[in-house]
Amino acid sequence: MRLNAAQHREDSLNKFDRVFWNKVWSLTRLYWSSAERGIGVKLLAWLSLLSVGSIALGAYASYLNRDSTNALVGKHLAQFYHYMLIWVAVTAIALPVTVFLPYLGRRLYIEWREWLTYYFTDAGFAHHAFYRMGTVGKVDNPDQRISDDIGSFVGSTLTFTVTVGFALGGVATYFAILWSISPSLALILIGYAVLGTYFSVVIGRRLVGLNYYQERYQADFRFGLVHVRDNAEPIFIYGGERHESDQLRGRFSKVVGNFNKLILWQRNLGFFTESYGSVVALVPYWFLAGAYVAGRLQFGQVVQAATAFMALHAALSIIVTGFPSIAEYANQVTRLSEFLDEAEAARLSETDGREMIEIVESPRVGLEHLTVLTPGGGKRLISDLTADASALGPLLIKGPSGTGKTSLMRAMAGLWREGSGIVTRPALADVMFLPQRPYMILGSLRDQLTYPRAAGVSDEQLLDVLRVVNLSDLCDRFGGLGAEMHWADVLSPGEQQRLAFARLLLNRPSYAFLDEATSSLDVANEQLMYELMNKQRIPFLSSGHRPTLLKFHRNVLELSANNWRVEPSAEFETYPSAS
Repeated sequence: MRLNAAQHREDSLNKFDRVFWNKVWSLTRLYWSSAERGIGVKLLAWLSLLSVGSIALGAYASYLNRDSTNALVGKHLAQFYHYMLIWVAVTAIALPVTVFLPYLGRRLYIEWREWLTYYFTDAGFAHHAFYRMGTVGKVDNPDQRISDDIGSFVGSTLTFTVTVGFALGGVATYFAILWSISPSLALILIGYAVLGTYFSVVIGRRLVGLNYYQERYQADFRFGLVHVRDNAEPIFIYGGERHESDQLRGRFSKVVGNFNKLILWQRNLGFFTESYGSVVALVPYWFLAGAYVAGRLQFGQVVQAATAFMALHAALSIIVTGFPSIAEYANQVTRLSEFLDEAEAARLSETDGREMIEIVESPRVGLEHLTVLTPGGGKRLISDLTADASALGPLLIKGPSGTGKTSLMRAMAGLWREGSGIVTRPALADVMFLPQRPYMILGSLRDQLTYPRAAGVSDEQLLDVLRVVNLSDLCDRFGGLGAEMHWADVLSPGEQQRLAFARLLLNRPSYAFLDEATSSLDVANEQLMYELMNKQRIPFLSSGHRPTLLKFHRNVLELSANNWRVEPSAEFETYPSAS
């Protein structure tokens, strides 16, 4: 069954049908129908104007080549030099056209790519689409689709657009020239190009699916290498080198296997395209030689016809000669369309009318008849939970692993909406969630502390908060608040958790949600963090296993398999800092 589904998917990738062209149009019109398209429209207009000028100069050059050749063959030296001077003038005119065409094309490329990159990035963040892609798993490597596929799509679309524009202009221009010399030769070339296009599509369409999977397998292999880099320490501690090596070999074997299929079909297409292009160069001379010898044509006309023939052949053969690029282009279109489809699915999942967990913004925190399911609704984790966390607080959520403590936190954050019931909490901008593994952003130590909403805090305040969470040595170790490091690698788990509490104290949220946020701290530092929150009067809700957490919480929400209960914490009153 799985094999049939994979085969069906590959067959769908090999089709250039209406569905495919609708995808191309949907991706293309994103920018060209936007309010920011003004610069792009101007650049495209200049590109079109210069392209028309380039075609016109090429057509005129064919006549100039004809006349200068006839003058040379007829030994009319003065006339020949006259045409040479005209050649110099045409070359001077063509120079800025030739230089500005690629320049304006690159300007349009970066303008379009910049807009589209921001659009895809925003779509990924909207409605937690990036998170959905990671949990549902239908879109692999969304980072590569934004960083690589968008640039390739824009570049290919511009190349094909300019190429097709040139081709259409060239077909009209050079067909008229060739028709004026030999109508039969013009018709022969049309038929030859149509047959060549048909056979190139038949032979080469398999490349589309192979290119798609090549990109996927290479991205998976690169992800495996990044995973090893980010987890080198635990891999070596566990002695897992052989396992990781086998994993990487398995991923790369898919790259190699698919690549061998890819180059096999490229070879098959190459046999056809090379023979198709090589034979045709002889046709105009073979067809017109008799007319020239009989005196019905001048030699310059033969040269002009051959030039027009080859130019027209090139214009008509863009699919034949460019099919490998078209196959790669189809892959880019498919991958980007999948990204947007998943982003749209994330949006619809919140607006399609299905019963979902409702988030109600309020100064208080509470849960009302809350049922939490796993993404996709495959498993029920929590059933009909009702608790007024503000009245019961500080509230500790505890229970065996797998009973849904972290899932409940995700539901309160709005990341998991599968289920039913109501979550009441302040707006996300007014709260902070501290996960077990703190998020270390890219940037300086100062950036780490002020993330996400504490910009403008003085350096003195930053140094003071580092001191109170027992991290005053960080500035000395790394060179001050402006030091930029890969903080997830250079800080221990305990240091990262204390840094997260420093952020909390600087951001001063109206409520804090702590998910195993002190699991890597010793007992003394754990107590210090909770004392600091109490001192700043930051209300909080925690989840965790450690018995030392009981004294910081007035009540305990105990989760078990599809069951729950709330009971007072027996140790809360013995905690002297609770008041």
